Amino acid sequence: MLKVEQLHAGYGSLEVLHGISFEVPQGAIVAILGSNGAGKTTLMRALSGLIPIKSGSVELAGKPLGRLSAERRLREGLALVPEGRDLFGSLTVRENLLMGAYTRHSHAEIEHDIERMLERFPRLKTRLHAHAASLSGGEGQMLAIGRALMSHPRLLLLDEPSHGLAPIIVETVFEVIEQLNREEGLTIVLVEQNAHQALDVAHSAYILQGGSIVLNGEATTLTANSAVQELYMGG
Repeated sequence: MLKVEQLHAGYGSLEVLHGISFEVPQGAIVAILGSNGAGKTTLMRALSGLIPIKSGSVELAGKPLGRLSAERRLREGLALVPEGRDLFGSLTVRENLLMGAYTRHSHAEIEHDIERMLERFPRLKTRLHAHAASLSGGEGQMLAIGRALMSHPRLLLLDEPSHGLAPIIVETVFEVIEQLNREEGLTIVLVEQNAHQALDVAHSAYILQGGSIVLNGEATTLTANSAVQELYMGG
């Protein structure tokens, strides 16, 4: 589904990612783990087109994305749920969901999908006409995921979905991630500092350190790795 080869990216003259290569099979959840400053969010921004790629290649289902804008990548089926959610605070929950569908044209299908989002995230139904700025952290994360799903993505990028959330809400968020993959077959790239939760839902994972991949493997194998336990799981 997603193939990344020798990706170099950063900000201006500062290179943050140093030749990253990895693949995400269709229907898989792949976790990207690493500490603060490892380059995880830069990777998400480079994949989604929010920052330019200095060199290397990114392909989605065999189609090169390197020269495409963020909007074109969204139309190709790549949607990002950014760290911090980046909701439109002055818009209502419903309006934020509609913004997620701005690349689509069928009013009836969009309305149907809004109902589906409200069924998946019932708390949002009670806040449908509330401004996004008034939502709790958990409600805001549900809305951010729902907004991304409104674009009908083939690949969903999730950047630190547990950030700033209470433990009980984190459990709910990861249950949703598992359901989207299991029930709808959605391919997901999950960037997380919470290695316990990420490895519990992921099929495989890559560990990012200093802008380079230093370790990768099946999630169960990495969970049992003593170095991973010590550095990323508090073990």
